[in-house]
Amino acid sequence: MVNGQRVVVFDGLNETEEVLKAILEPRGCSVNRVRQRNSNDLKSNREIPSIVVVHDDELNESTTTQPGWNEVPKVVIGSVNKPKITSAGQSTRFLMQPFQYAELIDSIESLLQQSPVND
Repeated sequence: MVNGQRVVVFDGLNETEEVLKAILEPRGCSVNRVRQRNSNDLKSNREIPSIVVVHDDELNESTTTQPGWNEVPKVVIGSVNKPKITSAGQSTRFLMQPFQYAELIDSIESLLQQSPVND
């Protein structure tokens, strides 16, 4: 994992953000939570993240149409159905609920190793 990489938790559970912060921040990765219903959160997060973690019931146009976010790797938590909204070349991991946080961390770490560092 490379220092300076950013993980954005799009809505989801408070617990998900807390676990990711506890595990990833000591490794030099920043973790932020964006609430879909609060457009100010999206406006204040102009920096393109390295990874987006999203619950599939929150996956919609706003998570995929942020400027520069089209090619951002995603971890989608929820149903086994792959969403219709995908982009060529985009790396996406799908976790079924209930999931283990170890699975989520492994998915994020794998995607971060593949992801170029955003400057």
